[in-house]
Amino acid sequence: MKKILLFIFAAVAVSVMPACGPKGGDSDGTVTAEVEEQNTQLAEALNVGNIKQASAMADSMSLFVDDFTPEQTVQVLMTFLSVHNDAVANKERRRDLETIRKYIDVYDIALSVNPKDTRAAFAKAKRINPAVDFDSIAVTFREKLSQYDAIQDGSLVAPEPTEADSVATDSVKEEIPLELRPAE
Repeated sequence: MKKILLFIFAAVAVSVMPACGPKGGDSDGTVTAEVEEQNTQLAEALNVGNIKQASAMADSMSLFVDDFTPEQTVQVLMTFLSVHNDAVANKERRRDLETIRKYIDVYDIALSVNPKDTRAAFAKAKRINPAVDFDSIAVTFREKLSQYDAIQDGSLVAPEPTEADSVATDSVKEEIPLELRPAE
């Protein structure tokens, strides 16, 4: 648990420092005051280890992914990763799947809106904590979701045996001479 908290604290420190600076790189000025307020509250929740509040804040913030700075994207993704770890530890499958879907949604939208800067923020977070690889986490989460979806729609169920087994037996009988075949 201490490792997770240290990991979260490092990610928060990385994302909060640039988020507190001037927004000169944001030419549109689309970052709303509400997102900034939530960003501060999310950082505070993560610092004290309040996963429930952090999850609620990340859910709320994820509605404004288009307006995120790359650092805010990293912070929200880290929050979803922490919620995922908590859900797995508490064996809460539904909360885990919901969190994985949210992670993938935020990841995809952030990369489609601002791929260059978002990837730079990902690299910065990885330099601070080499265990964090947002791209590989997204790949793993996509696999989990596709497996879950396959189970739910029935396509992962094993097929019933086909008649190929009896055909194979018949062809073997034709190849073996009559006197060498087992008695039936």
